[in-house]
Amino acid sequence: MKGAEAMPKSARQVASGSFPKRILDLRARLGRHRGIATLAAVALFAAGIVWALGQATFDLAAVDGRWLLALALCMLPALALNAAELRVTARMLDSDIPFGEAVQVTCWAMLANLLPLPGGAMLRGAKLYELGIEAGKSGQAILAGGALWVSFAVAMTLLAVVPWPAVAIPLALALCGAGASMVWLIRLGPAVFALQLAIIRIALIGLTVVRIFIAFRALDLAGSWIEATAYSGVSVVGTVVGIVPAGIGITEAMGSVLALLISASPADAFLALSLNRLIGLGVCALTVAVLATRRKRAI
Repeated sequence: MKGAEAMPKSARQVASGSFPKRILDLRARLGRHRGIATLAAVALFAAGIVWALGQATFDLAAVDGRWLLALALCMLPALALNAAELRVTARMLDSDIPFGEAVQVTCWAMLANLLPLPGGAMLRGAKLYELGIEAGKSGQAILAGGALWVSFAVAMTLLAVVPWPAVAIPLALALCGAGASMVWLIRLGPAVFALQLAIIRIALIGLTVVRIFIAFRALDLAGSWIEATAYSGVSVVGTVVGIVPAGIGITEAMGSVLALLISASPADAFLALSLNRLIGLGVCALTVAVLATRRKRAI
């Protein structure tokens, strides 16, 4: 409780006028309107599903349980990689956290993203604070890691959507963003940990592509690897933005708009991204319940 309560206050202790502090202050200002944004996003999500079900070439009888199971199982390595990222971040900042505990924090963070506050980032930051890491430093690590994730995701989407050579300049800008994020991380700790974080982020984006592709197969919808790669970027960006919990509704709407640019079905994209979200949250909730049960038995 101490870390969770101290985190928002301590995060403001970052040097006045610094780039991280400006980002944190912006998120705080936007957070004042997150309640209204949440209601609007949930309404958008629900209305979008109703619309997509009416527009997509979707048949409930065609839903394949084997693909649904595969989609759920794909969440396990994603959780493991997220937990590994938290461990690497802690080690980069001269601390450590057991893998099992990192998994539990990761699951709670994903579920906390549904709250009308930047729950996931705050929970991870609070955990690092409990480990004795200065709040300002842990906040910078989380921000830099998020920036790296977005940069890689945008690069992937650009490669899938924009033809060569038109993609060259925006792709270079995205990679420059990734490079700047790496420099930021290296300033916080040894370069080897920054490299590990970059590898984990790339692997997570790859898993997101696989999960979206499997979601298309589970719903018996037409969706190629190129489309899945394109939608992986909006999945990441929508989650990281933070004004809307977990990017709910926003991610799916962005995917539908992007589908128009690649001559795909907006309704199919909305349904596949929605299924990926719902299965992911379900696996996180189940993992938290299992870990909590095991802890009670151990006590």
